[in-house]
Amino acid sequence: MKVTNILILAISALSIFSCKSVHDRLQTGTIVRDCTGTYVRVAENEDYLVCNADILATKNDGEKVSVVYDYTKECAERDGKIMCMMYHENKGMIRVKSVQ
Repeated sequence: MKVTNILILAISALSIFSCKSVHDRLQTGTIVRDCTGTYVRVAENEDYLVCNADILATKNDGEKVSVVYDYTKECAERDGKIMCMMYHENKGMIRVKSVQ
């Protein structure tokens, strides 16, 4: 009986830890643009730099959008591009998957 309980517990724990975690996030925010890039402001002064800013090209600065995104550490789209020397504080970089 004990062995069966331990086996069931082990299988349950294994199945929970083997599930793929969801990385997509849905957030409503405001488009903010300046010479440093395109950002989504999701709260009071919480800006996230959008790596693939071309996905928001049809949206206007100050427009509210709902975006599905994932955090990223690399922004290949910005490599080799000349940006202004202004500092824009942000909470990190995101890659937008879809705009709603």
